Amino acid sequence: MPEPLKSKDKHGAPFTRPPEIEACLARLESVDAVARLQVFAITSRKSKGYVPSEALTHFLRRAWAVGAQSEFKQIFELLMKRVGQSLCSTISDSRMAGAQSIREEIIGRLAERIAKDCNGRFAMLDFFEVRFDLALARFRKTVLRQIGPTSVVTVPLSTDGDEGQDISLEVEAAAADFLGGAPEKIDDPAFRLELDAAIDALPDDQRRVVGLLRQGFQIDSKDPNIMTIAKMLKCDERTVRNRRDRACKTLRAALQEDA
Repeated sequence: MPEPLKSKDKHGAPFTRPPEIEACLARLESVDAVARLQVFAITSRKSKGYVPSEALTHFLRRAWAVGAQSEFKQIFELLMKRVGQSLCSTISDSRMAGAQSIREEIIGRLAERIAKDCNGRFAMLDFFEVRFDLALARFRKTVLRQIGPTSVVTVPLSTDGDEGQDISLEVEAAAADFLGGAPEKIDDPAFRLELDAAIDALPDDQRRVVGLLRQGFQIDSKDPNIMTIAKMLKCDERTVRNRRDRACKTLRAALQEDA
């Protein structure tokens, strides 16, 4: 039987999956992973055997929890394919300037949310197991309000977005590198604004790496149960480090020029 969800609504009542989703999960638990992946690959809602995205989200989380890395990766890719198809219909190239970049940003941020959920920091996917389409629509609108149609904002400097939290060690090391031996400048509000603006101007691949570092994610880990930047971006750790190094070089030059 699927585990109960941890999140609660505004009245304090725990989230509950719809009966049809609970029945779907119970049915899918009785088959092996190979059979589940075959039906998960069905993308048309009109097709026989189509599995709701709520169920994919559940088995994605479960695969991570039990260390089934191959299954997790395959479900992740199938779920992101569905998300991409949904975004193409709601953020189309014909109706919005820079639509592709915006879709990529939303998918990237959703991947970050999945990573946080996998690492046990928050129960950030509970509502996606209850009403996936509504959860995705709300998430999409939140990101669009934050980034606007043509610009993208970076994530906060702290590891979880709350004021007063410590900056991750990776960020401190990077800051020391491109601040020329004066990392204490990171505490200057004016400098933070300059830093945010410089990060916004980075190429997308470098900005994504810096954004994940600022949230406290590791580049790589020998522990298979830890979600890392390399796993999220689907590349090896050397590629991530190269992007980080190029970003630091660019930021150093930009900040020294501003100074």
